[in-house]
Parts: sequence; C-alpha cells; structure tokens
Amino acid sequence: MGSRPPLGTGGDLRRRLVFHHVPLAFASAVVLVLFMRLPLFDTGAYPHGDIFSATIPRERGEGGAMGHGGEHTGPRDHDGGHTGPSPDEIQSRSFVRQFTVATGYVALGLLGLTLVIGPANLLLRRRNPVSNYLSRDVGTWAAIGSVVHVIVGLQVHGRGRISDFLDYFVAPDGRPWLNSFGLGNWTGLAALVIVVGLLAISSDFALRKLKARRWKRLQRLNYALVALVIAHAFFYGALLRTSSPFTLLLGLSVVAVLVGQAVGIRLWRRKHSRTAATVA
Repeated sequence: MGSRPPLGTGGDLRRRLVFHHVPLAFASAVVLVLFMRLPLFDTGAYPHGDIFSATIPRERGEGGAMGHGGEHTGPRDHDGGHTGPSPDEIQSRSFVRQFTVATGYVALGLLGLTLVIGPANLLLRRRNPVSNYLSRDVGTWAAIGSVVHVIVGLQVHGRGRISDFLDYFVAPDGRPWLNSFGLGNWTGLAALVIVVGLLAISSDFALRKLKARRWKRLQRLNYALVALVIAHAFFYGALLRTSSPFTLLLGLSVVAVLVGQAVGIRLWRRKHSRTAATVA
C-alpha cells in the first residue's frame, strides 16, 4: 500500500488552480443554480416546518424584534394599522431565503467531501498524508460557501444592521434566545467560527509553525464542525419537512460521512495491524 501517490497531494499552485479550484467553483455554481431554479427545491413549496415561515424559527418583524409568542411586529401606517410588504419586497425576500438555503447546502456538501477524501485514499490503497491539498482546497470553498450563507442569511430577518445581527441571538431584554430559532443561530455562529479558523490555518506556513501533530489536532475540529452544522439544520426544522429534497440531501450527506469515516477507520486499523505483525 502507498505505491501510488495519494489523492490531492500535488502542491503546485497552478495545478491546484486548474484541477481543484476551478472545478470546485464551477461545480458549486452549477449546484447553486439548480437549487435556485428547479421547482423541486423551492422552499416555498414546503410550508409545514419551513425554516423561515412556520414553526421553526418564528419570523421577526420588519423592526427586528420578535413579538410575544412569535407574533410579527411590523411597521404601522399613519392610522395605526400594519403595512404589508410590497410585491417587490416579497419577491426579494423569497429570493434571499432560497439563496440562503442553497448556499448552506452547497457548503454542507463541500464540508462532507473534505471528510471522505482521507478514507478514499485508504480505500484506493494509497498513503494518507498529514496534509492533503485537495482537502484543504475543498475546505476553502466550504468556508466561502459558509460565509456567504451567513451574510445572506442575516438579510432574511433584517436589513443588515448590527442591531439586526444581535436580534438573531439575544431577546430585546438582553437574554439569549434559547428556543429553536436561537439555538439554530448559536450553533451556526459556532460553526462559522470553526470554519473560518480552519481556513486561517489551511496553509503550508501554518503547518510549519504549528508542527504536524498540533496542526492535525486542530484540523480534527472538522468533526465538531460537522456536528454543529447538523445541529444547526435540526434546530432550523430539517426534520419537520421530511418531504423536502433538502432534508433528503442532509440525510444522505450525514450517511456518506459516517460510512466514509467507518470505512476509513477499519482500513486504518487493518493497515496498522499488518504493520505491527510484520515488525513482530
């Protein structure tokens, strides 16, 4: 085992640009367009348990604050009545919601891919190095997708102001939101911190400074990242819309990662048991 070069170990920048970054960017864009254009993935077609319009989460009003029990607290007209959103506002908000979901699932798919590259090397009887450029490049695009997902998602319940950002995590009285909406946002924030941190150390410079063992230990935060992303999807009502293809994709992604890791662990143990037997 190990006679053939492992997947994704070529460190030449031009080669990585041609064979890693360009295909990953193109594939991400294609999947994103499919998620946005195909009626099958229309988030408005699944009102029961929809992540924006139903039980989880309760939608905030235009003013940024959530009313008692989740009632909307939108702006009022001069007579004291509530003014409804214009058709253009409804269409724009629908697009933002759809784009938020789509970017989230693109990032999830890329994240899952980073965790199956190592097992794929073992399955193909190739060496599994400490640093894998393909995993790092896929992780870069997963981080980009995650950041875009968060930035766009912050526009759903507000207008991008700092106060709107805080409303995702704390109630008007200063207490943290601990309902499904709040927990979904807290897990999402923790996942964002980890993915940005992993992106920051995904370089040869960081590998040299941190040394292989410490660098690899930090990279294992990827497993915590996956758990947080799954929790984020759960709190945002993934299990309440079982008829949605997005929920099916979430389940398939989880199964693929679990199977890949199980196969990788089994092959790793078999390899090391053979090595120990040979030495003995």
